[in-house]
Amino acid sequence: MAGDQWVMDIIWHSMVLAFNALVDVWNNWSMEILLGTSFVLQLVLAVTAGFRWRGAGAASVAVRNVIEFCYVVAGYVATAALGQFSVSGTSGKRQLVAFWAPFFLLHLGGPDSITAFKLQDTQLSSRDVMRLILRVVTTVYIIYKSISGCWALIVAAWLMFLVGVAKYVERTLALHRANLHNVRRSIQRKQQRRHRRSRSSLEGDRDSRRPPPPKLTFDKNDDDASLVMKAHALFHICKNSIVDSAVDTESDTDPAVAHTKETLFELDWKQLCRVMEMELSLMYDFLYTKAYVIHTWRGYCIRFISPVATTGSLVLVELSNKSGRHQRSDVVITRVLLVATFVLETASLVRALGSTWTNFFLQKNKAQLGWILHEIVCKRRWHQLHRLLALFGRLVNTQAHRRWSGNMGQLNMLQLTISERLGSGHDPSEYYIVIDQGVKELVFNLVKGHLKKLRENMKIEMEKTGSAVPRPERGQRALRTNNLRNELRWSLSDDLQIAILRWHIGTDIYLSISDKAKADAMKCTTVARKVMAIENMSNYMIYLLASHPEMLPGLVTRKLFELTRDDLALIWSKHHLPPSSSSPSSCLKFFMLRSNWWRISPKCTDRIREREELAKILKDDWEGSNINSYDLSRGIELAEELLKLETTNQTWRNASTVNVSIVDVIFEVWVEMLIYSGYRCSKESHARRLSYGGELTTILWLMAEHVGLFITGKPKPGITEKDSWRRRRDADKGASSEPPSMTARLSQQELETTVVPIYPYPLIPDE
Repeated sequence: MAGDQWVMDIIWHSMVLAFNALVDVWNNWSMEILLGTSFVLQLVLAVTAGFRWRGAGAASVAVRNVIEFCYVVAGYVATAALGQFSVSGTSGKRQLVAFWAPFFLLHLGGPDSITAFKLQDTQLSSRDVMRLILRVVTTVYIIYKSISGCWALIVAAWLMFLVGVAKYVERTLALHRANLHNVRRSIQRKQQRRHRRSRSSLEGDRDSRRPPPPKLTFDKNDDDASLVMKAHALFHICKNSIVDSAVDTESDTDPAVAHTKETLFELDWKQLCRVMEMELSLMYDFLYTKAYVIHTWRGYCIRFISPVATTGSLVLVELSNKSGRHQRSDVVITRVLLVATFVLETASLVRALGSTWTNFFLQKNKAQLGWILHEIVCKRRWHQLHRLLALFGRLVNTQAHRRWSGNMGQLNMLQLTISERLGSGHDPSEYYIVIDQGVKELVFNLVKGHLKKLRENMKIEMEKTGSAVPRPERGQRALRTNNLRNELRWSLSDDLQIAILRWHIGTDIYLSISDKAKADAMKCTTVARKVMAIENMSNYMIYLLASHPEMLPGLVTRKLFELTRDDLALIWSKHHLPPSSSSPSSCLKFFMLRSNWWRISPKCTDRIREREELAKILKDDWEGSNINSYDLSRGIELAEELLKLETTNQTWRNASTVNVSIVDVIFEVWVEMLIYSGYRCSKESHARRLSYGGELTTILWLMAEHVGLFITGKPKPGITEKDSWRRRRDADKGASSEPPSMTARLSQQELETTVVPIYPYPLIPDE
């Protein structure tokens, strides 16, 4: 017993000594530790923040965790350092330590590649503005109180203070502008100004008239550099759509809109997809980085001045230390800090100059730039600079940064049921796939054809009735065009989530059992790609339903999914030795935790046989009326109906569908569900997922927006969208209630020939 007490005493005294040593280190080096930590956090953020747009996967999940940690901790460290400065203060030979205070303001401004980690971070409040004011005032107090008697050090401190304040205010302004509510208000103000200008032009005010901009023409020979400039020109459509605001009929591109829409959808699927991906990458820059405030006159001035001010501060610090005024350790740390800051600020300038935003800024401000534009743009010096900077990789926005990663989450319910390694620590990359280019080609070609057909129908309806508001469909069109509406209409429930569950189960059982589908896939590469595309889309939609239900329209709930999965586990356990993870209770536990572990990869080929076995068990139990779950039963019934239709060609085939197979029908249904889900989903949900690399449904939504928000011709000046909507409403009632002011200005011919915007869904203006 005495021996044990002796050991405990040694351990206790060792802990006390270690604690006292740590306290001594903190008391003597606290400011150095905080400064070094803050700088390292900023460096890590600057290097890694851009990888968020690269998408999901094992590496990206780890990088996201690192980014989130640095993003959150950086603010606390800088605030703690300023508080420590204001309380302890410095004097004598440690005056140089007070010179470090402005650098914490610079760090609070953060790197250019990240302002918000999540969309919620853009919700600035009065408290955030108050924090900015208090931190700036605290820094002023530190400089005023602690630095005196040396004009060189005072000037250097105020130089860095101005740079730090500029960067901090810039970040706050970027967050303010990225707030969706503020975006909506800004768009409304611009529309009101345009309406006032159009009315002035209608009344004869020639000063308010502007020359029409050149047409925006898309060509099949456009390279990525050309496409990204055109994506910049169309970015207003993406920005307006993300806040559910109609593109103004008097926007800057309106004189060429009709030509633009015709050439845009004449591109092949790959180029069209690239334009959409580039627009989404620009939206990511707008919401989560400083891009929108950097690429302004003020932003460029800050980036040019910052390295110069840092260099000047370094010179002034050296001048202040001529007579050995400062401690050697403080001088060394300050030199390293200033040199490192100069490198980061120079990299920020180089990245800004090499960005596609800069090229678009130069093109947009031709009149203001004059000879500067001629020297930079006309002589292609910016392109030479951009190519030179591209050699340095991630210092600039390379073309790869403007593309979607292609990552798709995957979840298969049958595979999940028979999985024996649930929660055993799988590689997270197994839960995502990179969409195959062949599959991508099939999907986007069908989407492009579907949207072009929609646009043609809208033009025809527009010519006949003067308005076009077709309702969205999520599989009904595929069934109708293939003469299967009567046979399978019941499978597309009024609730999208129920329809997804039924078609996921039905599709999986059909593909697992159908010998014809397997044989056709072995013979024909196109059929094999369609089968792969069907599995990818089906698993992707279930992944969204289970993991991100906010990406689907309707009530956000996973209860139906959990109950169906629970029933599948129970059925499997009755016919097979139940693995520990297949019991209903353990599955429910994992679902309630919403863990990433239960997303099962489609690459697990060793379970294909068990999946087929489970599919046959479900089919046999349904035929024996042993399935109690209604939605599970309807999914199995759908598979049974698909298998039956496969063998009874005469009941649904005709001259137009003679070469159509059940695989083709299933493929078309899933593509329509993707389009419907993307367009009817909350736009704010699309914005949130951009922080994670974006979703396939977001790209399809943006494609639909480009179809629906284009107009068929140039509108007459002075007519707002609300006026157009009122006239269509009154025309339906058989009455004319045009506002007196508008009727007095417009002739009957103008009212009849005025073309109004086309929307794929009803537009109801705010009263």
